[in-house]
Amino acid sequence: MTVTDDQAATLRAQLAGRVDEHRRLTKQLDPEQAKLGYAALVAAAFIVAVERRFMKDGRISDDAEVIDFVASARERSDDSADIIDPEIAETMILHLLGRGSVAGINENTKFEHQIILLAALVGQAQLNDSELDTFMTEARSLADQILA
Repeated sequence: MTVTDDQAATLRAQLAGRVDEHRRLTKQLDPEQAKLGYAALVAAAFIVAVERRFMKDGRISDDAEVIDFVASARERSDDSADIIDPEIAETMILHLLGRGSVAGINENTKFEHQIILLAALVGQAQLNDSELDTFMTEARSLADQILA
């Protein structure tokens, strides 16, 4: 199985801030395929975004930078503060940076945090259309590797 064009378009719409298009495309996704393909794409995009934000020139960000990012993500909207559990968010990011474990965090909670933290990471990066295309290509390639 690989990521479908529909799954990629759905995530791209969300990350580009096109809310109505994202909702429409989400409703059109095949639920069974989305459990694997879309979830893998979100996970891969989260990995790529975390690496881009917190790993630069061979330097890995310290815990304080991760904590500051999570705090700013929680401040983005009233809903964000309720949705993002700071301990879970920090743990998930730090795990990707080689510190800590995500054992004990259920898959639904991980997915919910990945999607909202991904949006915050991409929003903070302020990617233009070309940069977002490059990001999506990288994420899709990684997702396809995960699914292989």
